[in-house]
Amino acid sequence: MRGWQRWLRVNDRIGELGRSTLLSTTSLGTRAIIQAAYLLIVSRWLGAEGYGLFAGSVALLTLGAPLANWGSSLLLARYIAQDRNSSRAMWATALVQTGIIGSLLIIGMLIISSLILQQSLPLGPMLMLALAELILLPAAQAATSQCYALEHSTASAVSICLVPLGRILLIISSVASGVAGTPEHAATAHFIGSGLGLAAAVALVARIDGLPAWRSRLSFCKATRQGTAYAISNTAGTGYQEVDKILMLQLLGAAVVGPYTVAFRITSILVLPITALISATLPRLISQHLNSSTPRTYRTLLYVALGYGGLAGMAMLIAAPVAPYLFGPGYEQTSRYLLLLAPWPMLFALRQCLATKLTASNYQLLRSTAETTGLILAIALNIILLPRIGEAGSALSLLATEVTISIVLWTLIHKKYREDQTN
Repeated sequence: MRGWQRWLRVNDRIGELGRSTLLSTTSLGTRAIIQAAYLLIVSRWLGAEGYGLFAGSVALLTLGAPLANWGSSLLLARYIAQDRNSSRAMWATALVQTGIIGSLLIIGMLIISSLILQQSLPLGPMLMLALAELILLPAAQAATSQCYALEHSTASAVSICLVPLGRILLIISSVASGVAGTPEHAATAHFIGSGLGLAAAVALVARIDGLPAWRSRLSFCKATRQGTAYAISNTAGTGYQEVDKILMLQLLGAAVVGPYTVAFRITSILVLPITALISATLPRLISQHLNSSTPRTYRTLLYVALGYGGLAGMAMLIAAPVAPYLFGPGYEQTSRYLLLLAPWPMLFALRQCLATKLTASNYQLLRSTAETTGLILAIALNIILLPRIGEAGSALSLLATEVTISIVLWTLIHKKYREDQTN
């Protein structure tokens, strides 16, 4: 009987975490299916070279996307975990931050694209992609963070799928209408679909929590100051995963970027449930900070994330031989890249859990430092390896960067733990 009681206690603890993440994971599974379909349709519609140019341009903008709301998505979680009544004010804060910072980033990214990069889309399509990636998508992500912070699982599950759904509907409409498969037309559909997704996300938040409380929002200076560490961490954490496509586009050409990017996007889709688990658990870890239940919650998070990461890696090994048949001519090397990237989901899970531990313990600046170091390392490794061993150098750089960041984060966590014990 004691065995059954022990099982029930463990199951209840996992169940508490599971109930708050199951719907999120299911929604991210739906989002993964949508993104997989989007990837398949766009890559076949544009061809390997056209998709390489489109994907490389998106990757450039993705580097700036985490800066667009300047950490306000994580500020939402922290403020609302401490005072639920601040939700509408923080929602307004997130929208204002995204509008101002995103606009500044668009100007900077267009200058970089026009004056520095050798291969990029024309100004008009780049502007549409920039608006989609630096304003519309970050604002929609803030809406999802709002739903997570309010622990409204159903709204979170819906919100996280809205922008990908809008994008794929526009792409399908373009293909069905006989629109020529060019990166410029793909950029237009990407922009319009993102706008539709954001409009639906804003309406959803208004339904569950009301309109933004504009007069109660944090001042721009205060929100910027408090969000700086989060913004740096988000940028570094995303940047080291995307910078290789930009360097590859400039050093090796669009035809090489296409197959590698397809392999990486497949891998990114497979790790979405890990992101869901982290997003759903972070508010609880923040609220439990310095509480005896925190270690149990964190251990459960770590075990589940690592277990899923291992399963995702095995799925990549199984899927590798099939990928070229799905994506068509020009994508034969995708199988090789999937095999090289197979260890990444487990390394990603470990790094995310360690980083979340620092964020929940209010050591965000340390996390930002570690992940910025990783971004610098990723850039250096890609510059060194790409000209020497080709696109495989990007996969090796990614894996080496994940291992390095995890070691640094683990060291920082244990250092702070010893300091706290001493004090």
